[in-house]
Amino acid sequence: MATNRLVTIYTMMERHDRSGGGGLAFCPVAAELTDVDGAGVALSTDGHGVTSLCTSGRFAHQLMELEMTLSDGPAVDVARTGEVIGEADLIATASTRWPLYVPEALAIGVRAVFGFPVRIGAVRLGALTLCRETPGELSAEQRVDAGLMASVVARAVLAMQAGSPDESLIEELRGGPELDFRVHQAAGMLAVQGSTSVRDALVALRARAYASGTELTALAQRVVTRQTALHPETGEWVDHAGDPTGAD
Repeated sequence: MATNRLVTIYTMMERHDRSGGGGLAFCPVAAELTDVDGAGVALSTDGHGVTSLCTSGRFAHQLMELEMTLSDGPAVDVARTGEVIGEADLIATASTRWPLYVPEALAIGVRAVFGFPVRIGAVRLGALTLCRETPGELSAEQRVDAGLMASVVARAVLAMQAGSPDESLIEELRGGPELDFRVHQAAGMLAVQGSTSVRDALVALRARAYASGTELTALAQRVVTRQTALHPETGEWVDHAGDPTGAD
């Protein structure tokens, strides 16, 4: 059965490519395969956060931005623990789990989220997340399909890291990936500006994005293009005109 479902996955990815859908096929195929409202793939960064590889749909994009900004949520936990995670009804989720993420997810209209590890053996690479507008558990078949999809993503990512030849699954990563290194580039620039570590700079960047209601990637783009910076002496955030915008 697993072999047949893998054939289905590869057929769906090929169809996505032939349709000119653009971007990576992983996320739209994962959403279609499991019949959910959105899917996202996040890669683990340093064990303290995640970076987006791809998303499918408005909800998944907003949720991924939340996790990158807050470093809180299912993808972060799955990437850290390597375990399958699911919340069938976010309204009923205990307040101690994802205290920052849950209110924001509910505010954009998401009621259920699920996470599956993207890994090869003991090597954890990230997470595949699924979301729905309505509460409810995934069926056994949906869980199996999500696990298979996560394994396909893991092999592709591992092939990319290993520098595999063109005929490998690495070709799947050549369709305009959303993997955004601007966040890490911005953190590096801020570390220099503020004479601090890259990790602390990344924390500051996330805090600023959250406090200002800005998407993390949008703020990172402003830093990279030198429209926003940290004042080297005061540590305050300044815009392109040099006016203080406040420190977090």
